[in-house]
Amino acid sequence: MTLIQAVVEATGFSTANIPTYDRTASPSTSYLTGLRGILVLESVFWIFFQTFIPALVTDDAHGPTYQHVLRIVLSVPFWNESLIISFFIILSARTICVPFLQNPCAATYARSLIRRPLRMAISLSIASGLAILILSQLGTAYIDEFKSTLPNDSVSTPATAQSAIVAFNSIFDLFWIVTDFSEQAANAFWPSATLWCPSLIYYQGYTVYMLMVILPFTRARWHPQALALFALGSFWLESWGWYSVAGLLLADFSTDGSIKAGFGHGFKIAGDIRFAPSMSATVLIVAGLAIKYAWAAVPQYSNAELILHPTFHLSTGTTVKNFDKANPYPRVDDFLVIVGVLLFVEMSDSAKSLLSTRPLLWLGERSLSELNVLAVPQVIASDTI
Repeated sequence: MTLIQAVVEATGFSTANIPTYDRTASPSTSYLTGLRGILVLESVFWIFFQTFIPALVTDDAHGPTYQHVLRIVLSVPFWNESLIISFFIILSARTICVPFLQNPCAATYARSLIRRPLRMAISLSIASGLAILILSQLGTAYIDEFKSTLPNDSVSTPATAQSAIVAFNSIFDLFWIVTDFSEQAANAFWPSATLWCPSLIYYQGYTVYMLMVILPFTRARWHPQALALFALGSFWLESWGWYSVAGLLLADFSTDGSIKAGFGHGFKIAGDIRFAPSMSATVLIVAGLAIKYAWAAVPQYSNAELILHPTFHLSTGTTVKNFDKANPYPRVDDFLVIVGVLLFVEMSDSAKSLLSTRPLLWLGERSLSELNVLAVPQVIASDTI
């Protein structure tokens, strides 16, 4: 008998009664993998156009008129940077809580908290380490030359780490920073300056972990109201928490039959008149797209929605005019589109079947798990365990 076995027997602890999570017995979420496959394609479009045809991505770049017209018409649904990033953030919250909601026990909860940091740390360390190593050896002079030759001022030249310890500390800091995600050193070392995304996803994961443990042990009909109240508070405080709560609520909707059945009856307006669930998704998508197209047509006002977050500009003195566009924040237009699309997918068997086709699943599975980086290699995939 080993020492560990002796301690276990002495304490009377037994693992025989701990429930386990059986993936094969759970409802399929393959359609979420297919949805990630679409986002991977859009990520490739974005990084390609950002590098070689910047006028298709940003209004600040010089280019012929037809490119700016294509940007206004096609960029929103096919290669909009903030929409892609925000979609991955909400999808992460939507998926990481599914195992626990399907099997709410201590073992499943512990597995979620232990595995995810390890997987993210390994993936980020390899990807960031390779990027930093390559740039430190090749330098960045050729990037500056490319930018002036094309020309392309939309691409930022990556910084280079002064030493190995600086590179290590920058990667280590990805899992500790809780504010100013885009200003961390590792983000500057990354070619597309989007390494703030996995750092934010990791940090917001604990918002989901804190809330999801409550849901299985409270009345289901209270969940939407309670989570909506939390989302409203985080929206007011300009936190990304309302994105995370949206993903958690969608996961709760898909795993709890009573919530889904109640939502399926629609919203009562007056008498026997009800607002159909499909109409809710349609309204959200149309409203979000309308706002995004408005900002695409008049990009100088794209940050006008900052006035909806009083604590943001009152506490920091930031206004629409002096706001740094490189500083990411949770956008209302992205939120409306994403929640509407995910609601529509959850309610439509046809959409789930289409997203579960083999080509989309292949693309979704090729993306690197647990990350959200819009650069070559393009990454983010499953957050499920």
